[in-house]
Amino acid sequence: MFAADCTAEGLDMKRHEATTSSRRRVLLLFFLLLSSSQLPRGARAAPGEAEALVDWKDSLKLPWAGALATWDRKAAANSTVAACWWQSVSCDAFGRVVGIDVAGAGLAGTLDALDLSSLPSLANLNLSFNSLTGSFPSTNLPLLSITSVDFSNNNLSGPIPAVLPTYMPNLQLLNVSSNQFTGGIPPSLANLTKLQSLVLGKNLLSGGIPPALGSISGLRVLELHSNPLGGAIPASLGNLLSLERINVSMALLESTIPSELSRCTNLTDISLAINKLTGELPVSWAKLTKVREFNVSKNMLTGEIMPDYFTAWTGLAVFQADNNRFTGGIPTEVGMASGLELLSFATNNLSGAIPTIIGSLTNLVLLDLAENEFSGTIPRTLGNLTRLKILRLYNNKLTGRLPDEFGNMTALHKLSVSTNMLEGELPAGLFRLPDLIYIIAFENFFSGIIPPISSSQLTVISMANNNFSGKLPQGLCLSADTLSYLGLDSNQFTGAVPACYRNLTKLVRIRMANNRIAGDVSEIFGSHPNLYYIDLSGNSFDGKLTGQWAQQLKSLRYLNLDGNRIAGTIPPGFGSMAALNDLSIASNLLAGAIPPELGQLPLLSVNLRRNKLSGAIPPALGNVTGMLQLDLSGNELDGGVPVELTELKRIWYLNLSSNNLTGEVPALLGKMNSLTDLDLSGNPGLCGDIAGLKPCGSDGSAGAGNGPRRYNTRLILAVALSVGAALLISMAAAAFLLVVRKKRKRRTGVHATGGAETTTASGSTTNVPLLQTSIWSREVEFSFEDIVAATEHFNEAHCIGKGSFGSVYRAEVPSGHSLAVKRLDASETGDISEKSFENEVRALTRVRHRNIVKLHGFSTTDGFMYLVYERVERGSLCRVLYGDGGGERSGERFDWPARMRAIRGLAHALAYLHHDCSPPMIHRDVSVNNVLLDADYETRLSDFGTARFLSPDRSNCTTVAGSYGYMAPELAYLRVTTKCDVYSFGVIAMEILTGKFPGGLISSLYSLDETQAGVGKSSALLLLRDLLDHRLQAPDGQLAAQVVFAFVVALSCVRTNPDARPTMRIVAQELDTRQRSALDRPLGAIMIGDLLGSRV
Repeated sequence: MFAADCTAEGLDMKRHEATTSSRRRVLLLFFLLLSSSQLPRGARAAPGEAEALVDWKDSLKLPWAGALATWDRKAAANSTVAACWWQSVSCDAFGRVVGIDVAGAGLAGTLDALDLSSLPSLANLNLSFNSLTGSFPSTNLPLLSITSVDFSNNNLSGPIPAVLPTYMPNLQLLNVSSNQFTGGIPPSLANLTKLQSLVLGKNLLSGGIPPALGSISGLRVLELHSNPLGGAIPASLGNLLSLERINVSMALLESTIPSELSRCTNLTDISLAINKLTGELPVSWAKLTKVREFNVSKNMLTGEIMPDYFTAWTGLAVFQADNNRFTGGIPTEVGMASGLELLSFATNNLSGAIPTIIGSLTNLVLLDLAENEFSGTIPRTLGNLTRLKILRLYNNKLTGRLPDEFGNMTALHKLSVSTNMLEGELPAGLFRLPDLIYIIAFENFFSGIIPPISSSQLTVISMANNNFSGKLPQGLCLSADTLSYLGLDSNQFTGAVPACYRNLTKLVRIRMANNRIAGDVSEIFGSHPNLYYIDLSGNSFDGKLTGQWAQQLKSLRYLNLDGNRIAGTIPPGFGSMAALNDLSIASNLLAGAIPPELGQLPLLSVNLRRNKLSGAIPPALGNVTGMLQLDLSGNELDGGVPVELTELKRIWYLNLSSNNLTGEVPALLGKMNSLTDLDLSGNPGLCGDIAGLKPCGSDGSAGAGNGPRRYNTRLILAVALSVGAALLISMAAAAFLLVVRKKRKRRTGVHATGGAETTTASGSTTNVPLLQTSIWSREVEFSFEDIVAATEHFNEAHCIGKGSFGSVYRAEVPSGHSLAVKRLDASETGDISEKSFENEVRALTRVRHRNIVKLHGFSTTDGFMYLVYERVERGSLCRVLYGDGGGERSGERFDWPARMRAIRGLAHALAYLHHDCSPPMIHRDVSVNNVLLDADYETRLSDFGTARFLSPDRSNCTTVAGSYGYMAPELAYLRVTTKCDVYSFGVIAMEILTGKFPGGLISSLYSLDETQAGVGKSSALLLLRDLLDHRLQAPDGQLAAQVVFAFVVALSCVRTNPDARPTMRIVAQELDTRQRSALDRPLGAIMIGDLLGSRV
């Protein structure tokens, strides 16, 4: 940062220094020739200086760097001034060592053998940027000459010696930053009265900031950042009248900002970021007229932005106040700070219009106003910011058009205006900007065509969910060497994909779904070795898939071609896509056989439904042991159901319906614990010992069966869970709820003698007693009398849980099945329990998913309401994690693979509710008590008593519902969205990973970096490994990578801003696709702060 001195005066100085150096070397040579006894006593080199340095060198780990190559023991033995000739050592005119500088020399070892007392004249000691370990070096004698110590960027540990001022009383600089020092900051450091720079950042120091530091009157630099200090900012620091720079960011500080610091009028750089500071900005700080950089981001500050700061701080270049709780608008006085280069108010509660005066801040390089409540149009004056590189306006309420003047921002690199209400066409000049690298404009109302593009360095284009039309932009091909992300989905693009898109070989992610794009699918995206995600679904692509096309996509993990017009066969070459996890080519015109080569892939999900595929189901699919979902329905497949499919031990969804399959279905298929959704309907030739199928004849063909059973006291509805059957079930539930509602209106009890008309599996109607209304199952045969008998009239001995609306009983029915029966007493909770009952029935008769608990039936009698579920073996997640008593050994058997299965299962359950139900369903009470685990630790989400469906036609306000600690913050405002469940998921995922309720941790995450990863400031310095459940051995390998990513997901889900949380569909997909990833560094080296910037 220093300019070279090339003036005549400077050159004279350099000649003088060179002459002095030469004379010094001659003098040293003279010392070697003469006896040292001839020198005055005070002019001698201290005996043993060279030997002391060699002793330390020999203690270090090999190999030594070149910096120590000249340190020779033989020379040290022959001369007391030998060290003066060594590299990295400097001496005074009398041959005494005064400086050691081995910065960045690659040294490893400790400082134990460094005898500082043998170097009495040492003034400067610089050991920075090495790999030194151990503790702070000790000395037996005071080092009165030493003024500068720099041990920064090593791995030193232990405490900072409290006796340091005694042995180094004249220190002016102490820099031990970026080490692992622990303990407190010694208050005795206040005795270093000559200290000018105290740099202790990036350690593990705790215990607060000692108020005594305020007495170091000459202190100019105070850096204590990135330590878990805690406590308050001492008001005594206001006594440091010489202070120029203070950095106490990321230090877990909890206090207001002391107004006393306004006395430090020499301050130029102030960083208080990433703490838990509260209150308002001090008015008195306007007196700090020399401030150049000011950063209070990521705190909990409130009030309005101080306008006086901008008028008084005339040299202001950086103002960062993002991720707080500031309200009001941006003061127009901001225009007075004409030297501003960085201005960030992101993620606050600021509102009103963006001041046009900002357009006069022509030195701005970064302007970040994202995630606020700004409204109105974007000022045209922003086009005057010709030095601006980054502009973030996303997640606001901005309207109108993107100003044409944006085409004047010639330095612009990154533009993000997503999630607003902007409309109209994009400015033509925007795409001519020479340095533009990404545009993020998704979720607006932009329309028209994409203007011609001449920018050639684009890396990210994201314009999804708008109303763009016309052809895909040809100009993107100019960025063939840079473009990595292309998101144009959910628009109205037409025509073919430009041929030059084949040259976009740097692409890693393509999203073009839900447009009207046409053309031969085999001619696009077949030469992209880095692609890992392709979604072209919902278009009009035709042509045939080719093996050559597939063989180029070596990195592809996700391929979705649903809803096009693709014909031909599935090429065997698809088996070469070695990374493919998700394959979906549903609703096309594919014919021919399913290639057995698919059995070579690490597939998690395969969807080939609604094509014209024929032939047998390849037994090789049984080799894909990680398969979770397989849908081959609506094709022309024949032959039998391969027994090899029973090897898919993790599969939960298998749909082979509406084909021409014949023969006996393997009995084991109906007994697989993981398989909760099996649909074999529409295959008349199938038979077997599975509910819904006819028994096989002696030749293995479908027999005549026993015919439909007449209704009696044992109600069995053996139905295949097809769409039609689900509709019948819903109709039965609706009829039942109608009766319940009518009886509620009459305020009379529901009696066993009442009746309701319901539809049986055969389609006929029957008058079913309410006592047994709509108890159904594919596989469980029971009656209400069986339940009463099994629970001994609901004796407390069979009670396995109690909730706010009733009790749950275990019932072992004669068929051998174990059921869970929820009993609600309407006489105690009245309308509340009836409403919960209705919600539960309404919800569970409309959903079917392996990770959602099965409702086998419901009934009412004698003032009680009953819900009959499958019993999930291990009970609640709470019980599995903490046991009945919550002892230390609880949860030990819940190992890391099981915990990851539980997290993924819950993610899939919520993704199904939010994205596959119409209308979407919100659970509203996702907690450890309502998440159940089966014998294999697979998740079953339960207790839908507070669930509700989102309606697009009415306000989604709500009453408070949910469990304390798991409820999203926005529920305080009584507004419910799917993001409420996302928040609850994040809490539970964190609880599963840490083994404890993460209330305190989430509290420290309350102010989040929601533009990036959402990593909390008060946990940023903690090792992730130390947060994980200590009852388990730390995971390693791929499992460790899964755990780390799950923690990233959890952090993202508990962001305070609902819009900044990911959707559950994204969470579920990413958790599945990351199962085979690996860490780029050891788990023990990852801190929470390292996850900052990670996105889901």
